[in-house]
Amino acid sequence: MKLLFFSLLFLLPLQGKADIDLKELGVSDTVTEENSFSKQEFAERKEKLKTHEMLGLATWGLMTATMFTAGSALDNDTHMYLALATTASYFTTAYFAYTAPKPVGVVDKGRIKWHKRLSWIHLPLMVIVPYLGFQYKNAEDAGRKHSSIEKLHPTLAGVLYGSFTLSTALMVIEF
Repeated sequence: MKLLFFSLLFLLPLQGKADIDLKELGVSDTVTEENSFSKQEFAERKEKLKTHEMLGLATWGLMTATMFTAGSALDNDTHMYLALATTASYFTTAYFAYTAPKPVGVVDKGRIKWHKRLSWIHLPLMVIVPYLGFQYKNAEDAGRKHSSIEKLHPTLAGVLYGSFTLSTALMVIEF
């Protein structure tokens, strides 16, 4: 039953999503003299950003499942394995966004601008939170008292989840 629930959580975000206008991403399928963005670069940008979008939704599903299993983190390793999968998925998703070629002179606007601004919150937290979770589990397994920074793991995980969810919602829901 749990497996079915988590499978639905993982696949649910892939069902309904708003299409992002390529012009919002600074992509125009016409090549002008001012914009030397070739057809090949256009195709590469389009593919990488579509992959980024799909992986982002899958990452959100994994992150949601990870948050749901947080209460049983000390009873079994499901939370830890979901966190590892979420981290790998997150950085794979980020790779596609950061390596997509961008035309010179394109300025991010609207929800794309806010989507990128929120990455300044969730990107560092995506490094810190898994590390703190690892330290928390090690302290628990060793029977030692948790440090004050390790105790921040649940709070920072909540901030990470909230900022990533908002960043995802900006791309999924049309405002």
